[in-house]
Amino acid sequence: MSIFPYVYHMVESFHVTDNDQKIALYAGMITSSFTFAEFSAGMFWGRMSDRIGRKPVLVMGLVGTAISMVAFGFAPNLATAMIARALGGLLNGNIGVLQTTVAEIVTVKEHQPRAYSIMPFVWCLGSIIGPAMGGALAQPCDNYPWLFSRNTLFDRFPFLLPNLVCIVVLVCGIVVGFLFLEETHPEKKHRRDPGRELGHWLISQCCGSRVQLPDDSDVGVEETKYFVYGDVPPEYESAESSPCLRPVNVSVGGRVDGDVGAAEECDSDSDIEGQKPAAPKAFTRQVIFTIVAYGILA
Repeated sequence: MSIFPYVYHMVESFHVTDNDQKIALYAGMITSSFTFAEFSAGMFWGRMSDRIGRKPVLVMGLVGTAISMVAFGFAPNLATAMIARALGGLLNGNIGVLQTTVAEIVTVKEHQPRAYSIMPFVWCLGSIIGPAMGGALAQPCDNYPWLFSRNTLFDRFPFLLPNLVCIVVLVCGIVVGFLFLEETHPEKKHRRDPGRELGHWLISQCCGSRVQLPDDSDVGVEETKYFVYGDVPPEYESAESSPCLRPVNVSVGGRVDGDVGAAEECDSDSDIEGQKPAAPKAFTRQVIFTIVAYGILA
């Protein structure tokens, strides 16, 4: 959002044309290149988050935006500026991934309205602070000659400073995300996360107490465990789940017995086998109406 106040003057400084109407056209092309690229890559990043997890996609989106803003701040001509903005859109089309992450974090229905209101609130806050900051920090040698002298880096690239400030914010987000963001993908959330381990270690060093992450490997086969499928949260219950108790291998007297202590078993394996989970239909009528309404609003 920070580029909107100065993008017209940026195009004007490229000296591509003297016609004011064409300058406005080129400025619109720069701003729309980001949106078009983000639109083109949104589905890809959604599928990628299903494959590698939500956290890597979100962190890579922040890294991609930082790279884009570095290139945009140093852009010497119109083509470079457009490519830099398009690169930012291609590498940061993860708004859908962010919404999915919020949905997977907040599973209590009563808490979801507050959770989903956070992102629009932050977006509106950025829409206020971003343009104000961009307009205040652009062309610092002209606006603040007592702080920024001529024949310096900021004189050669007068629109670099607001991008550098945005990059500092992005780097903070990258660090916080790498150290403390929890993976929410149901199939990926139990894998080892070196970033969170480092974050917990840093907290333990600062707080003076050691924080230990739960380890799934602590549960051994010697422990008798029977999991009731009805106790599994609905978001992690598969379509093949059965309400009966399932036997788990336990160690008895040095030998492994799979049936000891089973309170109840399924009548037959055929009740589970052969039943394929129905493929969920993503684009329902209500979803399509929502997408169309959102598109009209945009």
